[in-house]
Amino acid sequence: MFSCRDVRTREVRGRLRYSLLMAIPRIARAPHTSKVPDVCPHCGGRALTRRGTRKKKFEIVQLWRCASCKRMFTPAPAALRNKTYPLRVILDAITTYSLGYSHEETRRRMKAKSGRAISDSTLSAWLAEHDSLLSYRRLRDAGRRRFPPEQTVRSVKLYHRQVYRYAFHRPKLELLRESEEHQRFAPLANFLEAIPLICPHALFRTEDAGGRASQAQPQFADVTRIIVNRKENAATRAAALVIPTVGDNRRQHDRLQQFMLANDSVTFAVEVPIWLKEDDIAALEKKHGVELAQRDKNAGRVITGHLDFLQVRNGAVHILDYKPDARTNKPIAQLAIYALALTRLVPGLKLFDIKCAWFNEEEYCEFFPRTLFAVKRG
Repeated sequence: MFSCRDVRTREVRGRLRYSLLMAIPRIARAPHTSKVPDVCPHCGGRALTRRGTRKKKFEIVQLWRCASCKRMFTPAPAALRNKTYPLRVILDAITTYSLGYSHEETRRRMKAKSGRAISDSTLSAWLAEHDSLLSYRRLRDAGRRRFPPEQTVRSVKLYHRQVYRYAFHRPKLELLRESEEHQRFAPLANFLEAIPLICPHALFRTEDAGGRASQAQPQFADVTRIIVNRKENAATRAAALVIPTVGDNRRQHDRLQQFMLANDSVTFAVEVPIWLKEDDIAALEKKHGVELAQRDKNAGRVITGHLDFLQVRNGAVHILDYKPDARTNKPIAQLAIYALALTRLVPGLKLFDIKCAWFNEEEYCEFFPRTLFAVKRG
């Protein structure tokens, strides 16, 4: 039998443990440590089991034990090691700064959001450490002169069977129009700004209206005619940095899109809707001698889709698609349809001006869609 004193003591201890646990905000719980690691970093073993948690200053991490070497470890890429603050807080801070907020405003906003005070020197160190992914910093002052921080990114929810968050970077579009190298892509900037007004939302909402570009079969194009270049670039590095901080797999796209849109100098829009109606499909099929969608005698054909990332760099428009399983999932037909759709939606844009790619944290696979539809000679 327990006495009343014992019961009170247990209640006090329980409340103390609860208060200590709640002292660490939920945002500081490290999701990347909860996912089952592929192998043990010490011996390469695969027999891994959870072994409790460890409380750091600002976050709680999962501990794992390897049955082969009997050692404990916390899985984390190099960017996450020996960090006082959770990486999510770091990424939020540098993104807030990239939007145009001053050091002082960024620190104030981060304290209100995470409950942790960040010194000016700490923020400067974060910006310096991740400078290779923050190429928009050189354009930031020019962007601030055109739009205040709260108006830098315009985001619109599109209710297309599911909710898509279309967003575009307003200063980048203005700078695109003023660029000598990319001035010919000014109609693309006009199209991106007009999407909230001109997008035919009904086409995306009707179940039987047509097919999704992501479901396209590759029979319409001979994929053996293209050369896929595999490499590592800023997109793969950004994915390797951001994706481990996202515990919910359904939000990986969204977090990566927000980071690249705010911080790099080449991502102009994300979740861009594209659509092709019967007249567009027929014209493209006639021009390129392919079949984009099966004909329906009872209704006109429609193809819809959403581009993950739309970039402009090195004299070309780049269409990017994030694929966690990039090595096995090759969306060549899907990306090619996206490219064809842009040539119909953006006046003056040619297939020659477009490059397509899919990527994940490890590889970036790029190809020229025009090679799929080039007329064979001889």
